[in-house]
Amino acid sequence: MTRARNRSFRSSVVATARAVALLLLAPLSASAQDEFGRADVSEAALMGSLYDLKQTQNRRPTAMDQRTYGAVVDEFLSSGWNESVLNRYYRVTRPLFTTQIFMPVMPASRGPSAFGAEALMKSSLWVIHYKGQVAPPSDGEWRFWGYGGEICAVAVNGKTVLVANHILVNTPLINWQSAEPPGQRAGSGRLRAGDWIPLKAGQIVDLDILIGERGGSTFDCFLLIEKKGESYDLTARTTKGQYSLYPVFQLAPFSTPAPTGTRAPQFAPNGPIWKAFQ
Repeated sequence: MTRARNRSFRSSVVATARAVALLLLAPLSASAQDEFGRADVSEAALMGSLYDLKQTQNRRPTAMDQRTYGAVVDEFLSSGWNESVLNRYYRVTRPLFTTQIFMPVMPASRGPSAFGAEALMKSSLWVIHYKGQVAPPSDGEWRFWGYGGEICAVAVNGKTVLVANHILVNTPLINWQSAEPPGQRAGSGRLRAGDWIPLKAGQIVDLDILIGERGGSTFDCFLLIEKKGESYDLTARTTKGQYSLYPVFQLAPFSTPAPTGTRAPQFAPNGPIWKAFQ
């Protein structure tokens, strides 16, 4: 090998090594994010904590069942999202960080396994509390559309603005009702509209999201966003009607896969990106 070719070869090896090193050091791309979030913090996001309502903090049984599970969710929401309610139960030490909530129907065991807790808890009677500070990209009135099989609730500045749980999970204490009829099919239920929230561009608010699973078989949860006055495309007309296509609520650009046989709701691509703060 000549000196010129040798130098060229060494340069190529060094360049390749540097590229590999950069890939190893770089944070995971958004497409690598688990549906429940990721352990590393590469960007501002919502922090999620997993609670097992079947165990106390000391990992002793609580005799929790499907009826009392709903009562705990109701107590938490009606208390103004007071974390002391959830802190009675076992919390997985490692949090996850996410920039969206869009979880097509999947085995309920995916929740605990995403947090590395599959050996510590079974797939039923758990909740995840995501929280953080966020701001909208523009002035206007906004509202969430969501559904959870079996829990999906949202609070802004401590006030509940959406409860879109499975029909069997009652919350009589909070007694929140959607002002709109149910929207398009979403997983095991239908999307529900939240309260309108007037906000200014860049206005920082506290955002809390509660999701959870009761039965332990399958799980799904979705959170979309609508801005009042915006024009949205419509779904194809069905016997149930025609619905607007709202974008996924996102805190970072992420190309959410289009629903294909997963019973996930249809959504508008390239929606507004809200800002999250660490």
